[in-house]
Amino acid sequence: MVDTGDLKSPDESRAGSSPAPRTNKKGKKMNVLALDAAGLPRKWINFEDAVSYQAKEMVIWSLGETLKIFRGGINNDGIESRIEVPSIIAVRGTSSLDKFGRVALTNKTLFSRDRHLCAYCGNNFSVSHLSRDHVIPRCEGGKDAWTNVVTACKPCNMKKGRRLLEDINMKLLYVPYEPNHYENMILSNRNILTDQMEYLMSGVPKNSRVRDYVGVH
Repeated sequence: MVDTGDLKSPDESRAGSSPAPRTNKKGKKMNVLALDAAGLPRKWINFEDAVSYQAKEMVIWSLGETLKIFRGGINNDGIESRIEVPSIIAVRGTSSLDKFGRVALTNKTLFSRDRHLCAYCGNNFSVSHLSRDHVIPRCEGGKDAWTNVVTACKPCNMKKGRRLLEDINMKLLYVPYEPNHYENMILSNRNILTDQMEYLMSGVPKNSRVRDYVGVH
């Protein structure tokens, strides 16, 4: 991250010169949605990282409302420097953002996809009580892939063990699937602004469970 020097937030600037940082109804600060040059969602970033990309002239285009304004010193021409942080930015290149062409399969992204819901007993659990289960066990040729893994509480995972579901009379409560980047970004953030949600929902498949989650069809 580059040094923003004496750039100041609105609270540090003169009263009424810029809007306060945007928050949701619960008072939580919003993050900026970072896209790649093609418009594919890549990650949520904070205001400081967004300023860094702009200072490096890596922001190609932007969308949405201004969330915050950072003010700096006076330029040689007498104009005060300022950087506006919009809710959505497209960043040049991919080296500074995640390089995965597909959503990386990790326990964090898996648990987010399944909303921390055990695929076998149907109960919600905290992360410390969850595990990754391979529907078709690895020892039976099952792959460590999105369509073969589900979130399972540890007791259910131990009960299933390395056996096939039909062998122990257990059933899945939902079908595993591979989320795209749009779905993953929605699932990984509970504080999404309206313009960000509209952008992300445009890339969510019509039959996605995410539409049920956010109440949009």
